[in-house]
Formats: sequence, C-alpha cells, structure tokens
Amino acid sequence: MHVYSCPECGNKFTTEDHANRCPACRCKVLIHLEGERRKAKGCSSGGCGGGCSCGSCHH
Repeated sequence: MHVYSCPECGNKFTTEDHANRCPACRCKVLIHLEGERRKAKGCSSGGCGGGCSCGSCHH
C-alpha cells in the first residue's frame, strides 16, 4: 500500500501500486508518504551511478 500527496491540489490518496499522476488533477509531481520506495533504474545491476543507498552498488 502506498500513500501519496499532491502538492498541486493537496489531494492525499492511497494506491496498491506506485502512482505516476494525481487522480484528481493529473499532476506528475507527487510526494510519497508511506509504502516501499521505488528503486532507481539500474540499482539491481549496480549501475545506479553511486547516488543511491540500494546496497548493491560497488563504488
């Protein structure tokens, strides 16, 4: 379960999966309040560029 807040319209909503847009105003900028964070692209292969804390990167 994930909880998001939209800074554009103030809508707070819950989803089963990660959200890309606010369901009320369609804003693409969301604040993730609760739930497992998304992993940066490439983290599982250790190619995140060293800017994450995934633990699989060797920098």
